[in-house]
Amino acid sequence: MHRRSLLLAAPMLAPAPALAQEWPPRQIRIIVPFPAGRVTDLIARILAEGLRGSSAVVDNRPGANAVLGLDLLKRAAPDGATLLVGGLGSHGLPPAVMRNWPFDAAQDFTPIGLVAEFVNVMVVPNELPVRNLQEFIALARARPGALNYGFTSVGASNQLTAELFQQRTGTQLTGVPFGATGNSLVLLQRGDIQVAFDNLPVVAGAVRGGTLKALAVTSPYRTAQLPEVPTVQEAGVPDFAVTSWISLYAPPGMPPALRARIEAMVKEIMESPAARQRLTGAGFEPAWKDGAALAAFQAAEIARWRGVVQAAGLQLEG
Repeated sequence: MHRRSLLLAAPMLAPAPALAQEWPPRQIRIIVPFPAGRVTDLIARILAEGLRGSSAVVDNRPGANAVLGLDLLKRAAPDGATLLVGGLGSHGLPPAVMRNWPFDAAQDFTPIGLVAEFVNVMVVPNELPVRNLQEFIALARARPGALNYGFTSVGASNQLTAELFQQRTGTQLTGVPFGATGNSLVLLQRGDIQVAFDNLPVVAGAVRGGTLKALAVTSPYRTAQLPEVPTVQEAGVPDFAVTSWISLYAPPGMPPALRARIEAMVKEIMESPAARQRLTGAGFEPAWKDGAALAAFQAAEIARWRGVVQAAGLQLEG
């Protein structure tokens, strides 16, 4: 009887390694918890195109600070058929900003890897009488509250970057939400705001075209897209470095062998010459971190931004 029970149990132990070898399945759903056209879409589509032999569908599910898309991932089966492309806007800032964020960042998702970063640029109108970051800081200190910065929504990365900048420089700026009035370029050009911390792909054309001045990039390194623009740290503000990051997640409870298989294939796709060319051409910096490194990096980001949020008094009810 005991021998028979062991024989019956043996086939039940086989599927996990076999499943890992068979991935990707024929159908894969890649959830993006943001509207179509955002930077996360490019990553999702590069990944979908790289999964040869699989029909991968990018499913945009925006809403509630990415909560709708994250909830779909949390409830999905951990079989490799559902993934999610998120990052700072879904896994770094919401846990720091929302008092009752309905997830456990360390337990409710399986981190697969951090695939790319992109630089934010501090831009001002040409009419603003400053030539560099130190002159901007001097002007802001001389006129507390008189200079406006633009942001998309409360708790968004461009708002928190501006808050961190104020905390590091002892300046006082006034936030103006974009809302339905347009984007940062529109607000800068018509004088509604005097500074914005915006994504490189959004502002690079205006900077190169001479309609906006770039004072600094927020990353700890210069970007090849605007090599003449210094970092905020190089311009004299210590302990200031912000990058937006894009990462990939699977549902909780995924078997380790399957997670390792997905991680290896995603790394291969995202580090291919074709993918790297598309990433750099769009203003991204390829920046692979495996699942374990992503988990540690994410925890550090949540702690860092939680401190910024608390100092600024911006925490929201979930």
